[in-house]
Amino acid sequence: MKFFRHSQSPSTGLVCLALSLLSLAPLVSSANTCQPSTWVKVAKRTAPTLLARPRLKPKAVNTIVLGTAEPGEVNCRYARQTGKDVNYYTCTELAERYEITVGEFFMINPGLKKDCSDIQPNTEYCVDGFIEPERANDGVCGPSSNGATCLGTDFQCCNSETWKCGDTEADCAPGTCWEGACAGDSVYSTDGTCGVNHGDRQCAGKWGDCCNFDGKCGTGPGFCGVDVCQSGNCTRPATTPEPHPWLSGDTPDGSCGAANGYTCNVLWGNCCNKNGVCGSLSSDCGDGW
Repeated sequence: MKFFRHSQSPSTGLVCLALSLLSLAPLVSSANTCQPSTWVKVAKRTAPTLLARPRLKPKAVNTIVLGTAEPGEVNCRYARQTGKDVNYYTCTELAERYEITVGEFFMINPGLKKDCSDIQPNTEYCVDGFIEPERANDGVCGPSSNGATCLGTDFQCCNSETWKCGDTEADCAPGTCWEGACAGDSVYSTDGTCGVNHGDRQCAGKWGDCCNFDGKCGTGPGFCGVDVCQSGNCTRPATTPEPHPWLSGDTPDGSCGAANGYTCNVLWGNCCNKNGVCGSLSSDCGDGW
């Protein structure tokens, strides 16, 4: 057994031991020391991609390009596609559905046979259109310009005096306007001829307002007279309609007929019966005077 000196207490020794251990602490290294925490970079998450479904490309059909046509070609304004089932009656069905005649349908679909035997399914056909005319794009119109029309140009009336397109009141007047935005020469004569031998054309404007039996336009008795005028502002003979006697009958008391010679009127009735009495019943207007 070890004895301490009286001058050295046990607590003093413990303190010295603790201090010596603390002085060695910086020299000790633990193998289990924690390392700095780090994040592992994760790839960006994306939504799952669905497998693309194959798309069917539309089958090419006889497509009609609307509104583009050269003179003499069909200018189609509206087209419709046939269904999967077609037959010889399909042409008539399309014509009736879009309120055109069968003849018009074949006119604007010139590639079809007239018996409709070659109509195709799932194919476009014109149901509203017309034959593109010659347009007077240079402003010159009429017969001398191959019948070029002013319609569709900036000036839409063809003046038969100048054969140029215009838009004034004079250009579009009946008797002057040959065609375009007017009734035209098919209705009002532009050369002074008229009547049944000239397309039943009427007279107007500078040509006068009467057509005589010679087929000439003019005014006055030689054109508008009773026996010379066939159409227009003709002079008609005055006619006086025969008066109905019962409108102005002279019976003072409703009696009538051979006994006194009175006639019936609206007051007593418009018929004189067999008894010589005015009335309006079927028995009065049957046998009588």
